[in-house]
Amino acid sequence: MREVAKSAVTLPWAMSMFGVQQVANLITPPAAGRTQGTAEALDAVSRAAESHLDGWLKKTYSLGDGLQRGLIDTMMLKPPQLDSSALMRMAAEMQGGTMFNLAINYMLPPLAWVSTFMNSTVDVPAVQQEFANKVYVIQLVTAVESQLGLDPAVHVPLPTLVERAERFATFPRLWAIEGLGNYYTERAWDRFKDEDPVDLLTDSSTASLPLHSLTMLHAGIGMSFANRLLKQISSESTPEEIRAAILRFGTLCRRSSRRGYTGAALESLGLATRTLYPNLMHAIDAQLETADPELVSYFWHGAGRAIYFSPTTMLPAFNAPWRAMKEISEAPHETAYLNMLSGLSWAITVVNMKNPEVMEAFLRHHTATLAASTAFSNGVTSAMLMRFDTTPDDQNIHPFVRHLPTESEPGVVASWESLIMRPSTTALTETYPRLKQAGRLEDLFHYMPGPA
Repeated sequence: MREVAKSAVTLPWAMSMFGVQQVANLITPPAAGRTQGTAEALDAVSRAAESHLDGWLKKTYSLGDGLQRGLIDTMMLKPPQLDSSALMRMAAEMQGGTMFNLAINYMLPPLAWVSTFMNSTVDVPAVQQEFANKVYVIQLVTAVESQLGLDPAVHVPLPTLVERAERFATFPRLWAIEGLGNYYTERAWDRFKDEDPVDLLTDSSTASLPLHSLTMLHAGIGMSFANRLLKQISSESTPEEIRAAILRFGTLCRRSSRRGYTGAALESLGLATRTLYPNLMHAIDAQLETADPELVSYFWHGAGRAIYFSPTTMLPAFNAPWRAMKEISEAPHETAYLNMLSGLSWAITVVNMKNPEVMEAFLRHHTATLAASTAFSNGVTSAMLMRFDTTPDDQNIHPFVRHLPTESEPGVVASWESLIMRPSTTALTETYPRLKQAGRLEDLFHYMPGPA
């Protein structure tokens, strides 16, 4: 106890002297390398302190440190230097918790406001609205457990869970049901113990599920499967290990999916990989063609959706003019490019359907690129049909399709008509009935030539 007391008294004194030394280094005319040395000294002390933290304190420190550094970068008018995958993995573990909610509700909005000073004036209203829409969707998907008053220790049949989600208004209901799919599957892993979950959406207990819930429930179960399996591989994994993980993921999805909806679950592998383990993207892609060729297009479509929610493009200043387009342009092959562009436009559409001015701003910057293939229109119309299938009473669908951009920008008006209005009208009246009758709504989750 005596030694602990001595150390407790010595620590504040040592920290005070350390602080004085570093301040002196900063205010003295800098010698070569002195500023760098000061930064390294401060970081060394921070790392030493962090190494003694555990549990929620360590996670809280890491989250706060990343946000603080991002704020400094933003104030210096530079893109934030963040390990986006580590940040997203930490957020996934903390989702719904106190610190997660504090970050979403109180830390991100000030950062977003500061960052808007770097945007072109004409883009500011659209990117501010888009940021608010993204945060809203993230809250809906991650907070489904608390919002529906769910107890993880109590098993509730899935139809009952979906019935509870019906209390949500039309727009947020879609996201709540996707969150339920993930939640239900996480509970299933516990119920099945040492065995893989099977028949999650095909057994008799789910027969009464409403048809409008199926696409996003499948997306939700796929996300749980992907998250579990991705934790078992790394950049050091052998090709055989990666192929085995891919095969197991495909088997999990197919053994729990209804006919015609499997693709909605398969797409989640790309979404989870690009969000949480982007360093594995190319290693997984290299094995997909051999392990499960059907997965290739779904995988890259999910990656396109993930890019839209990336922390590095979350803040307005580092989003418009939609820097995600640069990453898509670096896709490793044509299938990846077409599906990533479709997935990105899918996400922009469904998140911002209540605010077509966001899509209008996107068109203003990228019309030439978007018009060069059918991938953009495919993503827009696929999102439109998915929304129509899940919530046909949504009052935002037709106003979005018929939106007319400001007349001061005739090029955007023409692009909206050719890339959104006409393809969407055809998709709603012709493509949707065809896909529904054929039992192929899973095609809405990857690029298909034509309107949808």
